[in-house]
Amino acid sequence: MAPVEMTPSAYRHGFDFEEAIYAIGHPLGRQVIEDGADARTVAYVGYPYEGSARPVELLAELAEPRTITVFHFSDLTDNYRHLWPREEQSP
Repeated sequence: MAPVEMTPSAYRHGFDFEEAIYAIGHPLGRQVIEDGADARTVAYVGYPYEGSARPVELLAELAEPRTITVFHFSDLTDNYRHLWPREEQSP
């Protein structure tokens, strides 16, 4: 995985760096929400750690050369609920 950084706003809801790594590495859903020439912004939904029942959303910028910057990490909101897989129990 590329180097991961978290902005101060990514910590606002009490999640930590290891949970962000897990959410990025084990997404249940994801979507590119902005695709620029030098970077793309991706939304991820999933859980913050194995065995968790707490659905979360994470927004990150993926920039060249292989840098991931997490700028939002919170409980799942209606903004990204559509990314949650139907096979999973509704959060």
